[in-house]
Amino acid sequence: MKVSFDEDAVAADVNARVVEFIAKPEKTGELRRLLSQAVTPLLRDRTGFIRSIVLTKHEEPRRIVVITFWSAEEHTVSDPWEESPMVREILSPLIDAWTRARTYKVDLTETTTETTQAHGEAISLPVC
Repeated sequence: MKVSFDEDAVAADVNARVVEFIAKPEKTGELRRLLSQAVTPLLRDRTGFIRSIVLTKHEEPRRIVVITFWSAEEHTVSDPWEESPMVREILSPLIDAWTRARTYKVDLTETTTETTQAHGEAISLPVC
């Protein structure tokens, strides 16, 4: 899978906010949909937001991880998106627990043409 960032993001300091949720039984699909279709548009209005990725663990389908990428650390540490009242209101009916939130410095690398050719075609997936 290839997740691309624009040139400005690759050149800038990028940070990631990783937030883990446990969905209520039978609510995983709806939670994933709301994270992608309702929460991500709210994040786009925040300064420094680059993109988000929503992951679901195969072995534990109720465990959902959201990785958001930001252009500066202050946007991930001082104003965590998952604590905003609007996000809490949207997600609370679908979540048993907010289990973990951490912030990481990200070092982005570019795949060279030789690497892509050696490993086959890169797959570009749309990421919210």
